[in-house]
Amino acid sequence: MIKALVVDDEKRVRQGFISLANWASYGIEIAGEAKDGMSALEALGSERVDLMFVDIGMPGMSGFELIEQARGRYPWTKAVILTCYHEFDYVQEALRLGAIDYIVKTLLNKNNVDETMHRIVKRYAWETRGTFAPPDKAFRFGAAFVPLREGARPDLLSEGLPSSQAIQPLEGGLWLAPMSARAAGDWIRDLPAYVTAEWQPVRVVSASGLPLPEAEALIGSQLASYLFYWDQAEPPDSLELEELRRRSSPSEAELEAAFASWRQLKWLIFTEDWKQFIDRVEKWRIPPERLRRFLTEVAAEWSGILGWESEDPEFSREFAEWRHWKPLRNGLSKAALLVQQRIAELSLSREVFASLVRAFLYMKEHMGRDLNQDDIARRVGMSRSYFSQCFKKFAGGELFGDVLRKMRIERARELLGRTELSVREVANRVGFDDEKYFSRVFREKMSVLPTEYRKSLGAGGGGAT
Repeated sequence: MIKALVVDDEKRVRQGFISLANWASYGIEIAGEAKDGMSALEALGSERVDLMFVDIGMPGMSGFELIEQARGRYPWTKAVILTCYHEFDYVQEALRLGAIDYIVKTLLNKNNVDETMHRIVKRYAWETRGTFAPPDKAFRFGAAFVPLREGARPDLLSEGLPSSQAIQPLEGGLWLAPMSARAAGDWIRDLPAYVTAEWQPVRVVSASGLPLPEAEALIGSQLASYLFYWDQAEPPDSLELEELRRRSSPSEAELEAAFASWRQLKWLIFTEDWKQFIDRVEKWRIPPERLRRFLTEVAAEWSGILGWESEDPEFSREFAEWRHWKPLRNGLSKAALLVQQRIAELSLSREVFASLVRAFLYMKEHMGRDLNQDDIARRVGMSRSYFSQCFKKFAGGELFGDVLRKMRIERARELLGRTELSVREVANRVGFDDEKYFSRVFREKMSVLPTEYRKSLGAGGGGAT
């Protein structure tokens, strides 16, 4: 049986693809599914997968990037591209990266699935002729390298390591230099300063000899978090992978629920919520890159209203720079204190401030609807007149209608820049029923028409004003 993995960011598409065929009749077993590139690499590291059906246009790691990484780490795993684009350039790039075939999702149906799968199985047999199953290698010793800053250069590792020492990429931007014996890692202590300025080396050991794919997956997914929350002054000289294996991680659903709750900002407003936030982060050891990304997004969205910009224009940008939890926690404590000062300056209660945050979030999430101040005030449990008074303070003197209009224009800018939606569709998405009125408001705010704005970005539109 050919063990296959289906990788697509849309659950409906994955399930539809899986249900389309009688896979056993082609000698294929669907071993699992993954919603993104990182999840797919974890699956490849936990069990053997012979064939991946990979969507090209996934957020984060694209299908092309996934195939490239998988080819280096699991060369026995072949790939078939799933695409909505029936274009030569996409096909050529997929084949260049080692894909054995491609499927246009919009053209696949029950009438041609049999022919398509027989072709793919035949192609798989041809590509794997004369090959054998991957050996069950055990991992014993190695040196892992964790980036100390965004954009850390892997070429420095190649220059600074012994010429005979091979390195390979792992997920999360880490690199691994496998070693055959403990003594082979003595060079770690003598790495040049230009390497250790950008990379933190850690000797990793597996006393039980974990399977190589499992060891690589553990290092790539857990080591950066382990070091980020390490509470000693100096990093560990050596780390047993079994220690990482014993640590339980939250599920993706738990993480998503936590971040959704934290977007309400109650942890910056109420003392009890602050304690719960810190306890949850430390207990779960939230992946540092994900935590920093969340905090950076919060800062970009709220720093003006929360009073961070008035304190220090660079303050909110620093969230992305901290490489260890203790200084980041201290920075967050300062951020929460600034919020308390801001609440006092505005002469608002914490409860009212939290309600206004909820109102802002609701406006952003539902700007495509017909929103009015009365509805929002009722939704957050305030009278219209009091809400209007408090909202104006909260928004730095701007009225409800002006703030909503600004939100809609900002969202329209994003859609015009990164999608091919027509101007009419963009207008409807952000809450304008009249395309001409939308274009007029957009020009008042941006000094150009939507079509002119899109052309200035080099983006192609699907319609015109």
